[in-house]
Amino acid sequence: MVTQGMRYNSAIVDFQRKRGGDSVAFFVPFLTREMDLLDIGCGPGTITAGFANVVRSATGLDVEPKAIAAAQRTASDHANLSFVANLSFVVGDMTSLPFEDGSFDAVFFHAVLYHLDAAKLQKTLAEALWVLKPGGLIATRDADAGGNVIYPETPGILLSLDLWQRWYEHSSSDAVYFGRRQGAVLRSHGFLPVWSGASYVNHSADAPNRRETVQDAKRSLESLSEGLVQRGLADREEIETALSAWDRWGSDPDAVYLRCRCECVATAPSV
Repeated sequence: MVTQGMRYNSAIVDFQRKRGGDSVAFFVPFLTREMDLLDIGCGPGTITAGFANVVRSATGLDVEPKAIAAAQRTASDHANLSFVANLSFVVGDMTSLPFEDGSFDAVFFHAVLYHLDAAKLQKTLAEALWVLKPGGLIATRDADAGGNVIYPETPGILLSLDLWQRWYEHSSSDAVYFGRRQGAVLRSHGFLPVWSGASYVNHSADAPNRRETVQDAKRSLESLSEGLVQRGLADREEIETALSAWDRWGSDPDAVYLRCRCECVATAPSV
């Protein structure tokens, strides 16, 4: 199959980005109050807002007007907070950024690059390099399916994870292990990696957390069901099996779901 890039789906984005508070932690030590930062593929803007307290300005960009509208509403609702003055959002395409050369000191990608085919990845990183100042920083945080921890690992749960992978239509089996390759990818596109690591998104900390995970997972699968069937990627029986599996997972007090996020920080060429 040929990767077409990420198919935008609000339920998936919500499921993947809801717990954005810890997503910026690895990059914060590299940032200062004198920096202007661009968060590319910002979605609802929760991660962008997390940067606004530690940099001079944080700008979120997303191709979806609805996502930017939601981000702007959230910022407006908290207009009394000092960091909101440093926060802005703009609709734009990551392969053709609406900014001048050298506009930013730092660029951030969260759960974005993993979904791109080779051509779109090249254009996206070339644009990031273009808008960065010489010696500027780029940070990426993305999935690596090989690092996920789930228990109990039932056939239904494994099927549900496979359905998400089918939706993204990855062009090769290596694509699901993108996280561990971020440093190599950035280096091949002209950046110099200086730090790498990993962390986990905990979807099973306690009973309320597990209930929320089940609701999010089922909502995401249900939103994809029609498209999966229409494209011949799944049948109704598979989808129902996957949905039921999440109910059973959520009722197990010892259930675990930890999603791996690999992280990398690199610099742009200084000249």
